[in-house]
Amino acid sequence: MKLKAFNCLIACAIYFSSCNYTKDANSKITMVLQTDTSVEKKKVQIPINERTNCFCDKDSLMNEATVSCDTTHFSNQSTIYWRYNCEKIWLTLDNKYKEKFVIDTVPVELYGYAFRLGYHLIKEFKSGLLFRSGCPANGPCIYTLIDKYNGKILDRFNQLICIEKFNNESKYEFNFIVYFSANQEYLIINYLDQKKRLKVPFREKITAAVPEQQFNEIILDHNILTLHYSSNNGETKTLSVDLNDRTYLF
Repeated sequence: MKLKAFNCLIACAIYFSSCNYTKDANSKITMVLQTDTSVEKKKVQIPINERTNCFCDKDSLMNEATVSCDTTHFSNQSTIYWRYNCEKIWLTLDNKYKEKFVIDTVPVELYGYAFRLGYHLIKEFKSGLLFRSGCPANGPCIYTLIDKYNGKILDRFNQLICIEKFNNESKYEFNFIVYFSANQEYLIINYLDQKKRLKVPFREKITAAVPEQQFNEIILDHNILTLHYSSNNGETKTLSVDLNDRTYLF
């Protein structure tokens, strides 16, 4: 039985940053950046009557090594679900009016990389759904905010700071996202639901290929956001931001 269960697991090799999230009694939220080099997927047994939408009889590996066909439900009664066959892989959004919108596709020949290339849900905001996609082996990724009713793209962002974790033990709990300005002289704290942004000076010059990946911890405690990051020489540094400071608004 153990051998059979083991054979039902496969590894999709990936390498980019992810975050742990924990809360303590003082309402402190902590995120620790880590590197996860594998994601395990279980073989899904697809009923015969559904095999035209979640099955490929020409490539048995595809049925074990591509997208999950599970359905995700949202607060506005919309759902999303991946489907695939031997010709295509696609992600559909259904709204409460039973309207269907294909919001993403992955080339069928790249089915083993669908987790990195296709839309991967990060968080549901009131304003929309935030997805990660287009990740090469070492990042950076693209982040897309879409409308929860019609699948239209609302905004796009480059690599975000300390945004996700691969397993379901914890989720991204903040109501904002953090990223660099185009010239890397500021950190932008973007409250997606409030249409409010803070622009915080960042005086450290980080020259890594993906500077966002040098941030290894974010702590939120009573409106003080603390970011720990590594400088170019490996020194751990700290930046604290008072989220109530109106001088950062822009």
